[in-house]
Amino acid sequence: MINIGLIGCGKISAGQIAAIDTIENAKIVAACDLSEENLKAVTEKTGARAYTDYKELLTKEKIDLVIISLPHFLHGEATCFAAEKGIDVFLEKPMGISVADCKNMIEVCRENNVMLWVGHAHCFNPAYMRAKELIDSGKLGSPISFSETRNMDYFAASRPRWFLKKELSGGGIMINLGAHCLDKMKFFSGSEIADIHGQVHIREGYDVEDSVQAFVRMKNGFVGTITLVGNTAAYSNPTTVYLTKGEIRISAGGMVEYCGCDGVFKSEQCETSGMKLQLKTVVEKLEAGDKTPVISGDYGLDIIRAITKLYEKSI
Repeated sequence: MINIGLIGCGKISAGQIAAIDTIENAKIVAACDLSEENLKAVTEKTGARAYTDYKELLTKEKIDLVIISLPHFLHGEATCFAAEKGIDVFLEKPMGISVADCKNMIEVCRENNVMLWVGHAHCFNPAYMRAKELIDSGKLGSPISFSETRNMDYFAASRPRWFLKKELSGGGIMINLGAHCLDKMKFFSGSEIADIHGQVHIREGYDVEDSVQAFVRMKNGFVGTITLVGNTAAYSNPTTVYLTKGEIRISAGGMVEYCGCDGVFKSEQCETSGMKLQLKTVVEKLEAGDKTPVISGDYGLDIIRAITKLYEKSI
């Protein structure tokens, strides 16, 4: 049995709990949050013991894995504290708020021989897994480029306010949602990020961006454009991969459409969440004594390095 501690009981915890409920050999035994309402909702659902201090939880509880879903500026501190207690870490994305922050997490986890798994989930998402299968099959030729657009109300009243303060979040729509786009590019290309250029627009009255236009080049030559707009509630999130002999389109609802040179599209409906498969894989690896993550600290660092570079170039 893998005993799990949950640090952070916000909106994302619902998906984490639902995923863990499907894993027979995993159990949430303790949870921590400063919000009494959030903490009560989680502990009543899971039967976990409640804490308001994550350091107390990590000190008192005998847990094998901690899932950290805190404001981004706390990721480094919480990860390192857990690592020094010998506890393996599943860290929600984005990995951290700076390159130095991420490098320190990697080093501390390595020194303490604990797993650091960053929660970029697209390689476990059935829709994107299907797109990757199509790419790797070679039937549509070689991948050339990528395009993704995300349009949403990023500053909606329902979003916790810490997301909109750079010192707490590390940035705006790019570090939070653009990280997903970069994750897809890494997954589809099988390559690291070589360079990024573009522009961010800072929302008036805030110090984080509401929109981004970026051009990304991977080390293997695959390129892509990322367009993020966070000003209206007109939600859309299409993703397209262009290949030498075809095209693949993935919708936010999990519809995968693809065509060859004839331009005639076939479509397949897929599931849209990778959380269950990702956490199941984490648990299976730990039970087997394998601390090698599929999504490593170096993977997460590559994404934060690119986002940091974009911010610096946009000043």
